[in-house]
Amino acid sequence: MAYTNNQHILRIDQLTFTRFLAAIAIVIFHFGPQVIPFNSESVNFLVTQANIGVSYFFVLSGFIMIIAYNKFPKINAADYLKNRFARIYPLIIVSVLPFFGALVLFPGKVSLGALLLNLTTLQAWIPGYATVGNFPLWSLTVEIFFYACFPFLLNRIYKKYSLKNISIAIGIVWLLTMLLQNYLLNTPLYKGALTRSFDVLYYFPPLHLNQFLIGNLAGLLVVNRQETSKKRYDVFVVLSAAIIVLFLKYPFGINYHDGFLAWFFAAFIVLLTLNTGIITKIFSLKPLVFLGEISFAIYVLQFPVFEISETILEKLKLATNENVIFYTCFVILLVVSAICHIFIELPLRNRIKNIRLKLIFKS
Repeated sequence: MAYTNNQHILRIDQLTFTRFLAAIAIVIFHFGPQVIPFNSESVNFLVTQANIGVSYFFVLSGFIMIIAYNKFPKINAADYLKNRFARIYPLIIVSVLPFFGALVLFPGKVSLGALLLNLTTLQAWIPGYATVGNFPLWSLTVEIFFYACFPFLLNRIYKKYSLKNISIAIGIVWLLTMLLQNYLLNTPLYKGALTRSFDVLYYFPPLHLNQFLIGNLAGLLVVNRQETSKKRYDVFVVLSAAIIVLFLKYPFGINYHDGFLAWFFAAFIVLLTLNTGIITKIFSLKPLVFLGEISFAIYVLQFPVFEISETILEKLKLATNENVIFYTCFVILLVVSAICHIFIELPLRNRIKNIRLKLIFKS
């Protein structure tokens, strides 16, 4: 039986809240490293590397895809991609609208080409343009690449080969990616930040595929052992998170951006999924789950909301202290994200999912 739009994606509430934590970490990385308390030595090493949260998103995405779709013998690629489009595209449009306004009101500040790349989510494929316009959207180029690969991976590989062979193949992909990126970063081919070589090594979608695959592997392990492995893993959840923190505190010359920590993120995700202890109970509280549900809006809207909010605050002279500006913009971001999630993201997602593709695509 192929997956159809009548089935819905399984939700694991304790993981949903972690999406919020990762999204907020990225917001702080972009806009708050100099504000209290993130500028203190005790936590600044985390803040300045919090963009690693994008890697967590990639691993979690791979994990959730397996949890959601592995029970079906085959997924219909067209229907699957339609549902993925419904999941991300409404808020992409919302996040780009302010830049269209800037194009009209402030000619020359934003290019039409940048906006078109954002709307088509092609920017990370083109070195030199990966972070144009709404710069966090580069990761959605990568995410869509994952979505395009997943029907083939599930139908043609995960359903046909043993878990052992799949694990070996994914391990090889990860190792080759790490060796390639870290080698090229130390050759004359790499020209430094804000160059095309930087865009290739940090944003090019295939270099991030290993993270999605590791998430897939973690999902396959869970679906094979979920019923017999659920226990209190609170200590191990904390320990896995602590190991990640230690890697960030004491780097040893390895670049983490393209997936070095993916295995540790996967371990954290698996342990938290199978955990029945207090951490799972806390993370499953409805207010925290809701914060996780608006995390995508937080991520894609962070740049336009902060840009507009900071401009208004400065024009009206309502705040001059960088701490006040950051936290005011942060609250505005949460409110705007919640409104967009409830009144734009969810309604449009449901409408798009209900569109029938049978007349266009055969199952």
